[in-house]
Amino acid sequence: MTKVEAIEALMHEYNGIITLEIIYNEIEKYYPNAKSSNEWKSGLRGVLYRELGKKFKRIDKSIYSLIDYDERNLIVPQKDLLITEQEVLSIVRTQQQNFRKKLLNHLNLCPITLINDKRLLVASHIKPWCLSNNDERVDIYNGFMLSPLYDKLFDSGLITFTDHKELLVSSSLSEDTIKKLNINTGIYDKLPVKGREKYLEFHNEKIFIK
Repeated sequence: MTKVEAIEALMHEYNGIITLEIIYNEIEKYYPNAKSSNEWKSGLRGVLYRELGKKFKRIDKSIYSLIDYDERNLIVPQKDLLITEQEVLSIVRTQQQNFRKKLLNHLNLCPITLINDKRLLVASHIKPWCLSNNDERVDIYNGFMLSPLYDKLFDSGLITFTDHKELLVSSSLSEDTIKKLNINTGIYDKLPVKGREKYLEFHNEKIFIK
């Protein structure tokens, strides 16, 4: 099996769409030697990029799909489904904005930095929007309010949280980077994990880059 075929197989597992982090974490199921070189991540991205428009397409940042994936699967059903790809992405952004408003009514600060300025808070899905069903996409328990740095780290699988309120850091981050970003592992008492356990389990297993 080639790397292209391995990525295709993974995408089929996830109904045609996948995040880059899942590719990193699970590619060895289909291509056991995928991580044999120091530059294996860039090698996988190179395979994706070369096949864009042929086998795969890019849906959004770090999200890729099979070439025939129907983007309308990304939205809560609309009355009129005869819409373009750009219209789908516009609807997704509107629905995500609505999700943020709901989540802000439930959580009003970043539990790591304790920042509570709404302008600096990002609604972070725990289980990515593209992999969630319609109920999960709007479930406030599938989200945290995080400051921009921690949103980026969490979304990219570079940190995760346990249901014991512990912050974990990916081994792919160097000690120097961790120090410069001032990331501190440990327990964060204000982290709202109750009701979020199943989503955190998904993030730990599928998104977090160990």
